[in-house]
This record gives sequence, structure tokens and C-alpha cells, in this order.
Amino acid sequence: MSKDNPSMTKLENDIVTTRDRLAQTVDELTVRAAPKNVIARQKEAAKASFDKAMRTESGELRMDRVAIAAASVAAIVLLKMTASNRQKKKWARQRERRSW
Repeated sequence: MSKDNPSMTKLENDIVTTRDRLAQTVDELTVRAAPKNVIARQKEAAKASFDKAMRTESGELRMDRVAIAAASVAAIVLLKMTASNRQKKKWARQRERRSW
């Protein structure tokens, strides 16, 4: 055989090596794409982002941002309570109209 044509054994070895590499890559992707692992990575990223937004470089809390976050949470709770009360009153009015 000439140097231009690789031997059959070398081709078979290349195929086996490539197959093993492909199998390893598929296994790594399977682990990386598992929903449990994706959720864990997203949680860690969210925690890191929140921590970066709420703390200074020295590690102290940024009180202005904490106050904004607390006010936002309070506003959302207040809106939900108001909406719930309005819904309850609406259902009560409808029941009163329908009762004979």
C-alpha cells in the first residue's frame, strides 16, 4: 500500500476512537442537559445575580436597593390582597342577586 492510503486497521482504530469520543460527548451533554442540573445552575445564577445587585464590592448591603425591593414586595402583597377582597365582594354581590 502507498502512504496516501491509510491501512484498514488504522481506519478501524480511528472509527473506534471517534465513536468513543462521541459517546463521551453525548454522556456529558446528557448530564449537562438534565432538568435537575439545569435548574441548579439557574438557581445559582439567580442567587449570584441577586447578591451582586444587593451588595457592594466590600460585601455590605445596599440599603437603597433593599428598600426598593421591600417596597416592591409590599406593593405586590397589597395589590393581591386588594384584588382578592374585590373578587370576594363581587361573588358575594352575585350570590345576593341570585338568592330568592
